[in-house]
Amino acid sequence: MLNLNFTLALKRKDYPYLNKSLKSLPGERWKDIPGFEGYYKASNQGRIKSLDRTIPHPRLGTQFVEGKILSHSISFNKNIKTGKPMIDLRVSLNYEGVQYYFNTRRLIYTTFKDSSLNYGADGLYVINVDGDGYNNALSNLKAVSKSEKQQRVFKRGRLDSYLKTADRTKWKTMPGYSRRKPIKQYTLQNMLVAKYISVREAVEKTGFDEKAIISAAKGRSKQWKGFKWQYA
Repeated sequence: MLNLNFTLALKRKDYPYLNKSLKSLPGERWKDIPGFEGYYKASNQGRIKSLDRTIPHPRLGTQFVEGKILSHSISFNKNIKTGKPMIDLRVSLNYEGVQYYFNTRRLIYTTFKDSSLNYGADGLYVINVDGDGYNNALSNLKAVSKSEKQQRVFKRGRLDSYLKTADRTKWKTMPGYSRRKPIKQYTLQNMLVAKYISVREAVEKTGFDEKAIISAAKGRSKQWKGFKWQYA
């Protein structure tokens, strides 16, 4: 739960979606929402409105319904790492008695940019460029890939990568890993003879057995072919 002071501070901001006047805001453009033509329009500033229309009425026959600016519900999802909220605005549209629920930024973007965008299924996600979930103006929305979305989360410090937090002491050595490690060749008197970028290179240049070199480097045998071996 957000504390009361933080919630009130958010409400004091002059976000367009809070303006319930049907009068268009400066620079505001309206467009029919795909699939809801004649019923709802979306604005490039993040507002949604229903249109004047006449609907069937069981007693009166028909009833006139005046258009209005729709209210948005707010989804607060607490970020596990930072403890700060992740904000999503949502809105519901009614069509022929069926209620449909939408993420506001996704609805604005698909209305003005790409009505065929299938959230997640085609690998694209709609984000708020400035990170402010209340600001769903078209200019603040962008479609990104799942990879771009994940990188953005890391850059904003809202999640640590697995490699940063993983306990590497429990990792198993991958097959072939030892073959790629630099290795040194010494005489039995501990004089350095040569350094190789990998066991494979040592095998190619000396003609010695690969498994025997690895065994000596890992300390399972003291020497091989009169030489000591040690990983660099």
